[in-house]
Amino acid sequence: MERVIEREQREKLERRSVLPLDTNSAIAIKRDVHEFVVNTSAERFAEAFRRVVTDPENVFGLIRVKRPSDRLGKEFEVGERFQGCFSVELAISGALGADGGDAPGAHLAPKSGLFASKLFQRSVAWFEDQFMSNYAEIESIEMEPDLDAGECYRLRYRYLDGTPIAGSSTFTIEPLAANRCRFTQVFEFQEQNGVALATFQRFGLKFHDQVVYQQVAKAAALCGVAVESGTIPAAYGEIL
Repeated sequence: MERVIEREQREKLERRSVLPLDTNSAIAIKRDVHEFVVNTSAERFAEAFRRVVTDPENVFGLIRVKRPSDRLGKEFEVGERFQGCFSVELAISGALGADGGDAPGAHLAPKSGLFASKLFQRSVAWFEDQFMSNYAEIESIEMEPDLDAGECYRLRYRYLDGTPIAGSSTFTIEPLAANRCRFTQVFEFQEQNGVALATFQRFGLKFHDQVVYQQVAKAAALCGVAVESGTIPAAYGEIL
């Protein structure tokens, strides 16, 4: 799976405009809000979450993050742009049981066939870039909050042209006690057209919530602690 945004795509990414929410649109603006309580300090969980989202090897369900080569593995910066990409390879692998499962077609493991072809891989990457990706820009980051003053750890990014939705995602981490914290996700969005409205409601939002669930679960695992509670069903961590 390609994880690097190449020069041509990077130049195109830099030209993409921010997609604002439109209160005059016939399509409603929506908010998807979820909370998790994690059994560790806000400071420790924020650092673990940072490591999870910047690790170039991480995949969240069927979604991977693509960044320019000089940004891979580094902390995100305000103004930085990136791509969230649906993996066709992982979707096909899951459907065919490429990991040795009993699903129909398990013997047709993609890696032993089409996905071994460089030409096919490039074609899939092009398709994913054009039709299966979200593009976003980091709007704000707060990794050194004054917790005593009521501030919290915060990350916010907004969506760019080429994404089927306008809006933003905001993540906050706040202390509840010495070794408990609350992680909150606020996803404010508006589909750009009728096709996006139909497809995002059918499966797009589910995959978005899966990404959030797995990010939280991976960060908690790095801390060696449990997620005490959350509003996204645990089953979302397993869907393909």
